[in-house]
Amino acid sequence: MVANIDDIETVAVVGAGEMGRGIGAVAALAGYQTTITDIDESQLEEAAKRIEWSYEKSVEKDSATGAETNAALDRLTFTTEFDDAVGDADFVIEAAVEQQEVKQDIFADLDAATPEDAILATNTSGLNITELAETTEDPERVIGTHWFNPPMLMELVEVIMTEHTPDGVADTAESLVESFGKTPIRCKVDIPSFIVNRLMRPYGEGPAWMVYRGEHSLQEIDSAMKYKEGFPMGPFELADFTGGIQIRVEGEQDHLGDDRPMSYDTEVCPLLHQLYEKGRYGRKADAGYYEYDERDEPRIPVDAGQGFDTLLVWAPIINEAAKMVENDVASVEDIDTGARLGGNWPIGPLEKADEIGTDLVVRKLTEVASHHENKNKLAETLPCDLLVRKAKTGNTFY
Repeated sequence: MVANIDDIETVAVVGAGEMGRGIGAVAALAGYQTTITDIDESQLEEAAKRIEWSYEKSVEKDSATGAETNAALDRLTFTTEFDDAVGDADFVIEAAVEQQEVKQDIFADLDAATPEDAILATNTSGLNITELAETTEDPERVIGTHWFNPPMLMELVEVIMTEHTPDGVADTAESLVESFGKTPIRCKVDIPSFIVNRLMRPYGEGPAWMVYRGEHSLQEIDSAMKYKEGFPMGPFELADFTGGIQIRVEGEQDHLGDDRPMSYDTEVCPLLHQLYEKGRYGRKADAGYYEYDERDEPRIPVDAGQGFDTLLVWAPIINEAAKMVENDVASVEDIDTGARLGGNWPIGPLEKADEIGTDLVVRKLTEVASHHENKNKLAETLPCDLLVRKAKTGNTFY
């Protein structure tokens, strides 16, 4: 196994799509001999053009010099020959389509084609990395990396361990991410959605239930979270921007059938199903929670959320973050760093808990839970043991 960062000289990226070419561009700019491979020659040609364009933008913004980007281009190779691309790689990052079966096939091929001491990483936002590892003869050399889009600009990378991953492999992966000029956070358990997306789920789901039950309006909640709390977008505007309605509904059966630790056992809010069945997927469909037509942004009055209690949104997010700490999934610091860098949140959820007091969070969670008739949803919303203990003792997360 690659022992440490000093042993890594060559990086291979499998997949020349938006994420793959971005990761490859970052690796080459950081000084690594980098090969990007794809079965589609036209995809590779497009990747080469897009990387050159992104490097030009970096020079324009003074984040890199012309000499640095020219040297990076010299370190880049593009090929459809899979075995040639990965045969001498020290570190491989698979960045193919987000489908479990496709990635498992690729990892079986990687297992056969790569040096036995190479580390094999998958770029995924939530798929089962443990299953990918178990398609190989040596699952200890497999790890997850969740890059955020676009890789050239986003600072955060989640490093996800499976039950087979030794600490040394995770340490090396984090060191590599740091050498790329990025900030790694460690997800110590392979759970659905990992850290940042796991926080995003209650940010979107909780408000959807409030609207579904007729308690609050879209504009009221979005305005409050955007203008009072300082989030880049409110939960509904964000869902429309990212295609969250389609992602949640189409992924529902997958997450209900997931047997990993901390798996979800509740269904998606019926409001999302109603919108999905009408083809309202978000901006790309000209309608989601909001109507778009020729507008790029929904109309959200600045003062619409002045009377909304934002703790109704914050409390379930804080609870989810506390559950991750309670189950030793991630550290307090990494969770908050993930929220700030991955979600561009104004403050991390556990920092927020210390700011307002865990006793208030527990009371608010009890209030939120009382609105759920479904016993699984009620159980999911009730405060976790760690929050209750901190509320009783007055202890903080920091």
